Amino acid sequence: MADPVASVEKIVKLGLAIKKAADTVRRNEEECHEIRKRVLRFSAILSQLQQTGMMNNNPAMSAALEDLEETLERALELVTACQERSTIRRFIAAGDLSKHLQRVKDDILNKVMLASFAINTHTTIVLLTIQAGGVHPPPRLQQDTGVVEITQNSHSTDDARSEVDGERNNILGERVASFAPLVALKKFNLSELKAAINDGNLIGRGSACEVYKGVLNDGNVVAIKKFKRSHYLGWARTYDQLLLVSKLRHKNIVKVLGYGHEAAGSFSVMRLFKGKEKEYIWVEEYMSNGSLGKIIRESRLDWSSLFRIIEGVAQGVQYLHEQHVVHMDVKPANIILDYDMNPKITDFEFSEVLDDDEITHYAVIGTVGHIPPEYMMESIVSRKNDVYAFGITLLETVSIMCISKPPRNKWVFLRFWNVWEAGRMEELFDPSLFDGSQLMEINRCVKVGLLCTESDRADRPSMADVLEMLNGKKELPTPKKPHYTIEERIVQPQMRL
Repeated sequence: MADPVASVEKIVKLGLAIKKAADTVRRNEEECHEIRKRVLRFSAILSQLQQTGMMNNNPAMSAALEDLEETLERALELVTACQERSTIRRFIAAGDLSKHLQRVKDDILNKVMLASFAINTHTTIVLLTIQAGGVHPPPRLQQDTGVVEITQNSHSTDDARSEVDGERNNILGERVASFAPLVALKKFNLSELKAAINDGNLIGRGSACEVYKGVLNDGNVVAIKKFKRSHYLGWARTYDQLLLVSKLRHKNIVKVLGYGHEAAGSFSVMRLFKGKEKEYIWVEEYMSNGSLGKIIRESRLDWSSLFRIIEGVAQGVQYLHEQHVVHMDVKPANIILDYDMNPKITDFEFSEVLDDDEITHYAVIGTVGHIPPEYMMESIVSRKNDVYAFGITLLETVSIMCISKPPRNKWVFLRFWNVWEAGRMEELFDPSLFDGSQLMEINRCVKVGLLCTESDRADRPSMADVLEMLNGKKELPTPKKPHYTIEERIVQPQMRL
């Protein structure tokens, strides 16, 4: 089986060849240019992941990447056939060429999502191995685990966070400037925060930070979030996000209590001292019941408790959308639960504020498995990004009720789709976790999850509609069959009943 690193190199070369061919096509230009955009987008993502070292000597990804190679070779043949003097075109009827291009374009998306699943599975295994005290991860340039990031988006976010108490915030990228005090938040001394976590009580680890349980000088128990990737989450970006979060007020949004920041000089001076990274710390309210992700992995809750969590998350996301905020990383790990199991959304490091209905990123950020197709392939950001991620999260949460839990992340909705289409939903769930009268509500939630994860973002409901659907106040349309499906050999094994 081929080395994944070698496969990535071939895919990148094929992407460049497709780009060169697409630039000179004389027919079917729209289809060829769309194929070029998709291939170059995913090639860039693979190149970035390769630099992390997570793909070295990993046979799990080889088959998926080899399948993608074959599809791209076919795509190159078809795009070349669209050139005026192509000899290949002689063997393909003119009327069929457009159909072949559409078919291969869909197949590229199918193979890309399958490769994404393989990558996500591998990084999950690495994480679990590390947490269990196993081997160390391979050397990598970024501290990411399941999060894809290429470059930082430069879109303006003045709409929801331009002013705090009349002071306008000027964001200067990675340069260090003179920032107005965050008057709505308390600034803690770093010495107090370090003392608060001196016992090293680590309670969570994300793509950009580590979270500790700490006790402040006044005796309050808090969550202390230490950022560890200051090369892209510099103080300018952190300051910007703190301004945003400090203005959010909702029972299902985590409350930020304050911050700590090590003062620094100019950007040019910081460059001279690469060995010493600056520290950026957030202080948040402490949630005693951990994350929803941990609940999904380790617990079995009754339906009433789960539905309250699902509804609370939906209310939190809807509130964000009312404030023109897209979270960009809604997932079980970013939903934490208080002493009464009320859910609160946290981790706003990737959040964006939309001036328009949608924007285009110059990056792909977020967690593989919760990223919608249009963002993965075209970098389109809208509220529907969160709707899609909420749908995956909803289905992962409902999976707690299953007699045998389905796969996590992206492919969970395909498993639910298969069972829903077969009309076997009532056989899927453990009857000890709900009473008969609740089965209709459970089925409705699954259907809402399928609607939220529609391939076409135009078919996904808004979060306002989601809340009405969850409570039976709005009729649910019939979900459409996903545009991309797992190949037959992978789909065949259904959830064990």
